[in-house]
Amino acid sequence: MKRLCFFCLATVLVFSLCACRGSDNKNSTAAVDMGQLQQTMLAADPELKEMTSITGEVSEGETLFAYMSELPYHKVDNFLLSYSTAGKADEVAVIVVKEEKDVEEAAKTLRAHVEQRLMLFRQYSPDQVARVEKAQVFTKGRYAVLIIADRGKDVRNAFEQAVGL
Repeated sequence: MKRLCFFCLATVLVFSLCACRGSDNKNSTAAVDMGQLQQTMLAADPELKEMTSITGEVSEGETLFAYMSELPYHKVDNFLLSYSTAGKADEVAVIVVKEEKDVEEAAKTLRAHVEQRLMLFRQYSPDQVARVEKAQVFTKGRYAVLIIADRGKDVRNAFEQAVGL
C-alpha cells in the first residue's frame, strides 16, 4: 500500500513539473544563456578577440543598452553587446524582446545605430567605413541582431545554431 501511495505521489509530482514547464511559447523567457551566446558568436570569427562584452544581466544594463538602441527598455527581455576596443568597427549585438511584435522596432533601432556608427567612422576612421556598410541587421523570432565583422556570415550561422531558430 505504501508503495502504491508513493508511486501515485511521484506521478503527480512529475505531471506537476511538466505542467510548470509550460509550452514552447515564443513569449516565454529566453532559454538561451546570453553570456554563452555571446561567446559562441564571437568565437565564430577569430578577429573578434579584442572585444568589450556586456549582457543585460549587469546592474547598469538599462544605461548600457541605451548605447546601441533607443527601444524602450521595458520591452527588452535581455541583450548582449560586444564591441571593439581596438578602434575597429567590429560589433555584435542581440536584443531579445519580451514580445515578438516588438522585434521589428528593435531591429529599426539597430539600423539607426549602424547609421550613427557610419557617421562616426566617416569622420574618425574612414578605413572602417566599408566594414560598417556591410553590417547585418536581421530578426529571428524575438531576437534582433546586429553583426559588424569580417566573417559576419560565420557569426550569423553561430547565432542561428545557438538559438535553434
